[in-house]
Amino acid sequence: MQNIGAANADDAFYRYKMPKLQAKIEGRGNGIKTNVVNNVEIAKALERPPEYVLKYYGCELGAQTNFDKASGTSIVNGAHDTRKLSELLEAFIKKYVCCYSCNNPETQIKIKKENIYLKCKACGFVSDVDPRHKLNTFILKNPPENKLKKEEQKLKKAEEERVKDAEALGEKDKKDKKKREKKEKRDRKKKEDKDGGEKELAEKGSEAEDDDGGCEDDDDDGVVWMTDTSAEAASRRAQEQLTAATSAMVTLGNMEAEQEAAKRRAEREAKKTADEEAKRKVEDAKRAAEAAAAKASSEAQAAALASLDPVVRLRALFRDKDAASIVKEIRGLTGVEGGMAGKMRVLYEAALVESDVRMEQTLKARKNVFAQFAQDAQSQLAQLIALEYIFAVVAPGRIKEAPYALKMLYELDLIEEDVILAWAQKPDAGKLLAVPIEAGKGVRKAVEPVVDWLMLQEDDDEDEEDE
Repeated sequence: MQNIGAANADDAFYRYKMPKLQAKIEGRGNGIKTNVVNNVEIAKALERPPEYVLKYYGCELGAQTNFDKASGTSIVNGAHDTRKLSELLEAFIKKYVCCYSCNNPETQIKIKKENIYLKCKACGFVSDVDPRHKLNTFILKNPPENKLKKEEQKLKKAEEERVKDAEALGEKDKKDKKKREKKEKRDRKKKEDKDGGEKELAEKGSEAEDDDGGCEDDDDDGVVWMTDTSAEAASRRAQEQLTAATSAMVTLGNMEAEQEAAKRRAEREAKKTADEEAKRKVEDAKRAAEAAAAKASSEAQAAALASLDPVVRLRALFRDKDAASIVKEIRGLTGVEGGMAGKMRVLYEAALVESDVRMEQTLKARKNVFAQFAQDAQSQLAQLIALEYIFAVVAPGRIKEAPYALKMLYELDLIEEDVILAWAQKPDAGKLLAVPIEAGKGVRKAVEPVVDWLMLQEDDDEDEEDE
């Protein structure tokens, strides 16, 4: 298992893992194809449909793909090595999996108006995916199901029930409020009607007393006050009271609305501040992780260069330096047993053994380095002895690559035909590097098809010369 995302590769405690990509080349000729053996497991770890990952390989390599849903078989036409597919998988993760803000792979693909974006579950950031990539067309035609996990379904259901209960409670409160308001209006109207009737009776009694010659109030100055009891006056008084009550209700409603709006604004400001703080912390953590990774890489490189093991030191140079620096380092090696063969042993072990890439491909890619030590027959023989040491002692499990590596040395003009034939007929040539004779014979047996092919070519050349 390995961490998801190259930026998180050095984090030993990173919790998002995925299987290491495994690819197998099948068939030959025009029917050659590459089977991505664990594509379904990788897609499951990334929470993406396996068709998306496979289609991305096809878009980038310009090759047709085929996915069998029943068996999970994932095929890419053509021969493609694991290293190349791993690089493409990393590019897919960067574009379609990791959050563009916090680099967290826990995202969901969302589609809106023919646009694709990633919604991050960790920080909530929405990442816009580049619409120019060919995979976007395939995703739009085959949208993801975005199935929620059981916990998320429970949370969503609980939230819906809470909102429903809140709405029901709000409706109940509104109904209760309306009932109270209607009751208050009825009570006020009854009280006003009662007060008006009592006042009218009192005024009539006072008027009767005046007619009977009763005493007149000195403060009235001869003015008689009475209430208008006509239907029109009563209606007007009721309307005024209703208007006052309505105004009071509107004022109260406005105050409540303003309080609610202020509360929402405060919540938005608090959420915005919290989001900015979380984003700042994520960025600080990311910068700290990058600085720590850079420091660790620098320290590891320095330790490798300072190592007493020339293989480790040279392997570090292969990663970071040019061919001239590597050649200079090899020529300056001292204290290596076996002379020139010992130096070539260091070169071959550093360049070929650690990598998963096939050895003949590395020889082809690093031809400019190996060619600096193939100027004469003695140097060429030293390279053959180093190659024998690799397959006999260091990496006997990869002896199937021996004939391909030997043939590549010949095709690149690094080793002459005569030198190869002479080495093949001398089983004790590896004693310079303490190679057991039986192990050396095993290497020669593995490369026997190449040696026979060279001998056949030599015989054909002699026959042509005789003619």
